[in-house]
Amino acid sequence: MSEQIIEKTKPFIMDLMTLYLPAKDPYLTAKWYVDIFGFDPNVSDHSPLKPDADLVVLETASGLSLFFIKSNDSLPLHFNNSEGYNHAVLLFRVNNSEIEEVYTRMKEHDVEMATDGIKDRGG
Repeated sequence: MSEQIIEKTKPFIMDLMTLYLPAKDPYLTAKWYVDIFGFDPNVSDHSPLKPDADLVVLETASGLSLFFIKSNDSLPLHFNNSEGYNHAVLLFRVNNSEIEEVYTRMKEHDVEMATDGIKDRGG
C-alpha cells in the first residue's frame, strides 16, 4: 500500500477561542482556577463570578475563554493512546518565571500530581 501524500494548505481555523466544560458547581470550579492559576475573575462579559451561577466564564491571557457550564455530566480529561501512554486533554502553558509559584499553589491546594517536582523537558 502506498503512502498518501497530504499537501500543505492554508488553514482556515486561526485559533481556538472557547472550551465548554461541564462543572457540577461552575462557581467553585472557576474559583479553583482563579486560586491556582491566577485567572482574573472580572475580565469576561459574565463577570463578576456569582455563587449558584449556571455559567461562569474565565479567559486566559491569550484570549481563550473557558466556559464552565452547570452539568452533572463529566468529561474525561485524559486518555490512553494505542500504546497505553496516558495523555491529558488540556495542557496549560505557564511563564517560566511563574512555574514554581503555580507548582506551590497546586501543592497548597492538595492537587494530586503525577510527579514530585518540576522536570524541565525543554517545552
